[in-house]
Amino acid sequence: MEGDAGTRQLNPTDAEETPDKSVAVSEGTTDDTIESPVEGTPEAQTPSDTDSSEPNGDDGRRPPRLGRGWLAAICAVLLVLAAGAGVGGYLALRSHQESTQLAANEAAALTAARDCVAATHAPDAAAMTASQAKILECSTGDFGVQAGLYGGLLVDAYRAANVQVQVSDMRAAVEKHNDDGSIDVLVAVRVKVTNSEAADQEQGYRLRVQMAPADGTYKVARLDQVTS
Repeated sequence: MEGDAGTRQLNPTDAEETPDKSVAVSEGTTDDTIESPVEGTPEAQTPSDTDSSEPNGDDGRRPPRLGRGWLAAICAVLLVLAAGAGVGGYLALRSHQESTQLAANEAAALTAARDCVAATHAPDAAAMTASQAKILECSTGDFGVQAGLYGGLLVDAYRAANVQVQVSDMRAAVEKHNDDGSIDVLVAVRVKVTNSEAADQEQGYRLRVQMAPADGTYKVARLDQVTS
């Protein structure tokens, strides 16, 4: 017995080759404890947990809305702009209408002035009756009073000298607008006159014709010869 025991103590091979199980378990337990982090420590937190804990600039909240003061100010500005656009449009329309009416009045005054001045230059004595009627029709005011006398004197002059008149050129242009609504028209006339003493005498002169609104049109209120 003692010999067997002494043999085991002197032979360490078996003891080294067969490790104690308790020691192996203890070592395995120690390794697992070291490699597995404890829950709640920084090492135990997963990347997703870490990311969710970091502050984020976009927290999902909407930006603050404008206050009532800002909304009222914006509405007031929009109302002012709308009113300004409306007034501007009305003024533009009014200006356009006035310009159109002014152009129409000038055209009517020019046409009436040329027709009436042409009536005072009848081609011959035979045409004087129609010309005299035209002069009376296109005259008003002071010139209307003188038109009857002017027509009668003109007829006598034509017959006495056997006058024949040919209008070679006539031009008319608006000179100015008067405060009473009348329009001054300058008429340039060039004629050839033949009478018992000479033939084809060319004459040129200018007339200032004041055209006044009457009976829905323009008529001659005054007729003067322009000397300068």
